[in-house]
Amino acid sequence: MRQQIDCAVLRLEAHRVWLEEVLLHAAPALARVRLHQLEWEAGQDLEIRTGELVTLPVHALAQAGVSLRRFDLCLVPVSLDTLAWTRQALALIPRGPFLPLVGIFQELKSAAMQDLLELGIADFVRLPLCPDEFRARVLTTVARVPRPGTLREPEAAYADSAWGTAQSKMHPHSVVNANLAVKQALKPAHPGAPALQSAFSHSMTKIKSNSVMQRHSRLAALASNLQESRAVAPGSFREAKSLLVSQFERDYITHALDKHNGNIAMAARASQKHRRAFWALMRKYDIEAQAYRPDDEQE
Repeated sequence: MRQQIDCAVLRLEAHRVWLEEVLLHAAPALARVRLHQLEWEAGQDLEIRTGELVTLPVHALAQAGVSLRRFDLCLVPVSLDTLAWTRQALALIPRGPFLPLVGIFQELKSAAMQDLLELGIADFVRLPLCPDEFRARVLTTVARVPRPGTLREPEAAYADSAWGTAQSKMHPHSVVNANLAVKQALKPAHPGAPALQSAFSHSMTKIKSNSVMQRHSRLAALASNLQESRAVAPGSFREAKSLLVSQFERDYITHALDKHNGNIAMAARASQKHRRAFWALMRKYDIEAQAYRPDDEQE
């Protein structure tokens, strides 16, 4: 558990009176939470909207994504007066990892709260505030969202996989290099090596009926897939299961297309899968149906 949680507070002039009372009331329960007041409406190099209740531009929160990374989460007070501005500010936040936002809602109805949750609020508390509930929600939100990883050297398994993929792309028209890469990938003892060896032998028979260029391409792709599966070293049950499922799906789709000469509709019907679902698996594993069709159909 973290020794201290850095919590940013988005302070708007419209919330100043009641927000200070709320934070003062919650202070006894925030023993390990350090609050950082963000006075963006005062002294910030931002465009100010004069004549508005909230002078802060709606894109300020989205543009501050990088500077907010030093905090663990951000408290966003919202009242009926600032609901429209908050909706616009949340809508402009780009998709992807962003600092978790916890709302402090004053006099909001259920529809407005649901809308804010869909726009990106991770959790919220309502006034009157319960300090213990507030503390629990803050700690839970921080625990759910891990901090971004630090910069480090890539793992050996990742480096081997990237090197194998690059090598296969460097020589797309070399059967000798592709065969050597496949043999090298099947050398270590691997749970899926017999199945992959069988799939490779079956595919080699079909390759002989295709042109030389197609033979080179398929051998290079197969070598890349074998290198990738070999490089993954599952460290947990979930990773091992995911690896085996991926190998099964790839082999099954390949055999189905091979059996039906690259006819996606017939292969999907024989597999009792919807054609779109079958095609999605082909796209997932970068499998081309044309490579399994006879020469006369390809021409």
